[in-house]
Amino acid sequence: MKNKLKKVKKLFKLFHDGRIPTLLQHEVHPDLELGSRENYLYFTLPPCINFQRHSPVMWKSALETWNDKKTRYLFSPEKVFKQTRSKIQKDLLKHKLALQKNKHTDIWIAISKTLRQQFQSDPRKLLADADYDVVKVLQLIQKDRKKDFTHLSGPKMTNYWLMILSQYTDVKLKNSEEISIIPDTHVLQCSLKLGISNEKMTSIEVANVWKDLLRGSNIVPVKMHPVLWNWSRNNFQPEV
Repeated sequence: MKNKLKKVKKLFKLFHDGRIPTLLQHEVHPDLELGSRENYLYFTLPPCINFQRHSPVMWKSALETWNDKKTRYLFSPEKVFKQTRSKIQKDLLKHKLALQKNKHTDIWIAISKTLRQQFQSDPRKLLADADYDVVKVLQLIQKDRKKDFTHLSGPKMTNYWLMILSQYTDVKLKNSEEISIIPDTHVLQCSLKLGISNEKMTSIEVANVWKDLLRGSNIVPVKMHPVLWNWSRNNFQPEV
């Protein structure tokens, strides 16, 4: 494992030294105050429907939806509440923020409803209720109130959401090392390439291997995600 960790640390340094190109801007977003409710909502609602699709394209659609004054209301749970399902569906489809017109619409409405009814239409209230502690947030969303967080309660999505918040908002999370690496296609391919996993492992097993490997290394798992994502997209160059 020491040799594998050595390679991972080398990759981490190469990325932060600019030796692994960032091939495209991923989570594009409006220029909002980091700590604003609007910024937290922008980085909370789209991740709920970011599955089985090309993530950068989804974020491009999210930004177009935000920039369109006629569809910006979708990022305000209290405004979503006042609209009909058919209008919400039409507006989610307008810039292709939703691709699965029924499923994505229902998820968006359900999460908006949960935020409005339980957290004053503000994700910051949710985090505060969990004492900004990753362990407590995971417990709340994945177990205690799982039925209220359609799709966001899935292991990949909850961790992805926390990763996004940690990068694009002003949130200061306790126990951030508990945010799992997101085992998407790129991470899985890199894990195989580095000899960290094998093809029989499930996504959750791969995520757990990363957590074990990085324990005590001063690199939290979630910080490896952009490293591996871009290394994979760059055909695993440079070699380590």
